[in-house]
Amino acid sequence: MKNKALCAIAGAALCAASCSGPSGWSLKGEIEGSHPEKVALEGYNNGIWYLIDSLKVDAGGNFSYKAEAPAAYPEIFRLTASGHDGGIYFPADSCDKVTVLASGEHFGTGYTLGGTPEAATFGRVDSLVAATVAANDAQAAATNPDLRRRLVDIITADTTGTVAFYVVGKAVGGKQIFDPADAFGNRIYGAAAQVFSQYAPFDPRGAALRRSYFEGRQALGKMPESTSQQIIEVPEAGFINIENYDDRGVRHSLAELAEKGKFIVLSFTAYGADTSVPYNAILNDIYTRYHDRGLEIFQIAFDSDEQTWKTVARNLPWITVWNSPADGASALVSYNVGAFPATFLIDRSGVIAARVTNPDDLAKEVAKYF
Repeated sequence: MKNKALCAIAGAALCAASCSGPSGWSLKGEIEGSHPEKVALEGYNNGIWYLIDSLKVDAGGNFSYKAEAPAAYPEIFRLTASGHDGGIYFPADSCDKVTVLASGEHFGTGYTLGGTPEAATFGRVDSLVAATVAANDAQAAATNPDLRRRLVDIITADTTGTVAFYVVGKAVGGKQIFDPADAFGNRIYGAAAQVFSQYAPFDPRGAALRRSYFEGRQALGKMPESTSQQIIEVPEAGFINIENYDDRGVRHSLAELAEKGKFIVLSFTAYGADTSVPYNAILNDIYTRYHDRGLEIFQIAFDSDEQTWKTVARNLPWITVWNSPADGASALVSYNVGAFPATFLIDRSGVIAARVTNPDDLAKEVAKYF
């Protein structure tokens, strides 16, 4: 099974790279070893799983399914088998060709998903959860910090919304890994909602996540009910400190700038993005106008390549640090950043005064404080 699993993963990108032939998604599966005669394909709707079809498994352990493309948004499905715990969860959209390689002995826990990057990510999520449960009891696994960190990285890297929705809803032993009524879990729900706002703004699942986020904020006493439709913002009590090194190896800290009474423009960006050059031009104009009057720009670049960051950073007059892939997504999660560029204004008292989502409004917003 190991060799076949490696082939399935290697082929995922190739399968997803093209979308030719008739519209509609398909599923091909193989169950190794002793296998059931049928597996159930189920769909998900508002918290309820319902039977779509019963798929016959042939003597070689193979089964398949074809369907029309989802009407509006990618959908989440699962496969279950009588006599086996758990299930195999996967997303499907448009002309996706999803592949499943499962163990007959451990159908709901021992499997590999492929065919699309999203299906492979679903499989990786469930493997991480299963491995953590195997090393801990279920209750401890639900609050395991390493598992949470790795799942958060997956959420913030998502560009579909479907992956974020699946991950944020994971539970272990009946306990949610991310609880919107818990301070940490609430921030993660906010980050997942931001993914939908950026990449799938009309998907109703994004609205559901936003509702859970705002309800959690109200339960935590951090948001009055009347503001439940406002934009997701950073926690209101001051700012969350970020420390990192610039291209010359000098350490910089938001907290140290705030202690000096600086007015801080906190910038989240990626220099490799198309928006980087015009965004930095706006920042440069602001820096030129107000730097001598106490303004400082603290910019965090999230490029995957260090050289890309350094090439740009060495030509910028303000503070720029690199958040490498190894640093993870804690800074993005802390500030609920789901898309670049994102800008926060921290006033001279160390309080977040504004979040500016449109760079064209940045100069006007900064001018209010000078």
